[in-house]
Amino acid sequence: MLFEEIIGKKITNIYCLYGQTQGWLDTAECFIELDKQWVSHIPWFYSDSVELETVEVKKGAVSIFKDLADYPVYHVNKANQSIGEIAENHRRRQSRFFNKWVKVLFGYEFPVKEYVPYQVEYVENKLKYLKDSRIVDFIWFEESDDKGFFLLDNGYLITETTMSPSGTGLAGLNYYQTIDAVIEERGHNFEKLTDRLANK
Repeated sequence: MLFEEIIGKKITNIYCLYGQTQGWLDTAECFIELDKQWVSHIPWFYSDSVELETVEVKKGAVSIFKDLADYPVYHVNKANQSIGEIAENHRRRQSRFFNKWVKVLFGYEFPVKEYVPYQVEYVENKLKYLKDSRIVDFIWFEESDDKGFFLLDNGYLITETTMSPSGTGLAGLNYYQTIDAVIEERGHNFEKLTDRLANK
């Protein structure tokens, strides 16, 4: 597929294959399905001499659009105690005569009271704004080792982080709600595919 043919394509699915390497690095590979016909990676940069590679979704990759429902955030530890305070309070409760007998007779151990949710809040799953949106531009940073960004018709931008330290949650698809968020993080030194094509 010619690079400029990406403009106007609809993102119909995104698959990610997650893994780990060297025991401390999370890895990810994203597959962007376009118009239910082509699958591609997010490119690193644009070049006149490079075509956009179409690929197959690898076995084990999962759709990030599988569940677009809002997700729950559970609030615990209302008193905002330290872990040491919580552990000490729980130890004291466990040592009570009644609690010991309940454990002996019924095998039941009371949960850590401070970790029982006191409130559930639902957060909007913004991945729903990526599904069925159209690519209107491709943006990349000349002096960067990171992948470029697809700019979508709703203003969102998507990119991919292929490797990050374990536990950070950064490996995989990353999205930004506005180009200003990208500029704030990375600066103004980027190029746009539409500008490059206009100057051809």
